[in-house]
Amino acid sequence: MVRFKVRFIFLLLVILFVWLSGCDTAIEISTADTSSKVITVTPVPSPTLEPTPSPVPVLSATILSAGDVIMHDAVIASGKINDELYDYTDIFEKVKPYVEKADFSVISFEGVVMDSDKNYTGYPLFNAPPAIMTAFANTGFDMVNTGNNHSLDRKLKGLLESRNIIKQEKMQVIGTFQDAAEPRHKIQNLNGIKVGFLSYTYGCNMNENHLTEEERNTHLSLIDRDKIQKDIEALAPRVDMVFVLMHWGVEYRQQPTEEQKELSNDMFQWGADVILGSHPHVVEPSEIHEVNGELKYVVYSMGNYLSNQIGGSNPTARSNDLTEDGMMVCLTIEKDMKTGITSLVSVKHIPTWVYRYSEDKKHKYTVYPIPSIEDSTFEGLDEKLAEKLRNSYNRTIKMVQDYSRETD
Repeated sequence: MVRFKVRFIFLLLVILFVWLSGCDTAIEISTADTSSKVITVTPVPSPTLEPTPSPVPVLSATILSAGDVIMHDAVIASGKINDELYDYTDIFEKVKPYVEKADFSVISFEGVVMDSDKNYTGYPLFNAPPAIMTAFANTGFDMVNTGNNHSLDRKLKGLLESRNIIKQEKMQVIGTFQDAAEPRHKIQNLNGIKVGFLSYTYGCNMNENHLTEEERNTHLSLIDRDKIQKDIEALAPRVDMVFVLMHWGVEYRQQPTEEQKELSNDMFQWGADVILGSHPHVVEPSEIHEVNGELKYVVYSMGNYLSNQIGGSNPTARSNDLTEDGMMVCLTIEKDMKTGITSLVSVKHIPTWVYRYSEDKKHKYTVYPIPSIEDSTFEGLDEKLAEKLRNSYNRTIKMVQDYSRETD
């Protein structure tokens, strides 16, 4: 009897162990009277863990655009080292961190650059040393907008040679074109967001009339409402956002014309998202528009980024405080990969001011960025220069409208 109890207890312990191990087991227990039982132990199933869904990514990119660079005679001379060598990189050293930080940076250049014609001149027929393009590339610019009223200052040869020099510096060109086969637009993939660019100018100081109609259509991109509409409507379905660079407006006027306002509204309806204006040599207003539930942005003129239109002690209608002011516009865009919608997240205007000073008996230039009155830019400056920067900042910032979706 004792042996039977010991055996029975031992078997119970085995059964308990198997049950705790979670295994299906059939165990036969024999007793002294030769009867037997089969006991099946069913394990408790382990809970199934649901996989954590992967977050849907939101893509982001920043685009920076700068105002006009105009190489007047004094600006050309400022970079001359000898008859064959020019260097303009120092002019942009203070703005370089802003340009490099953006995912894609665009600058507007008025005039041509040539190696074959070293008769470098400023107004009215601009031809600058190719070193200015080297300076752009060194600063971090990715694309040069050459569509403006000075594109033909050295005729068609100057236009085509300028394009080649820009491309040799590994920058893209928009606004002028090599041949009829070249697309009128540029599409840039920025961190997975496709951004399309178009460029137009009101004219080329009548020099376009020296070209045949075929040459004008091949090499230029002139403002024409029907053409702009077709271009935007063809480009918009292929990209996430459309940027249009417009060389337009009235010189030295601080407000856009009614015609400009009407055209910008129409471009938004056709599918443009951002309009970046140049030409007037002064800063004009920016605006945020809501079109069909989407936010759009226009700045009618970004002013002068670099020129010799410095008022100094003898200001004129063409050279004064206003023509020393410019800006960089930094736009942040995002694409929601779940909805496929790309939207404008923020617009930041960074005022710039052209500082001209004398060194080695000639004018020298520095483009100063002025992100805020409290910026470190002011550290170590003499009070007279600091006051000029503050005044420039105040003149520009009152004309434009920053935007941030987080604070809207």
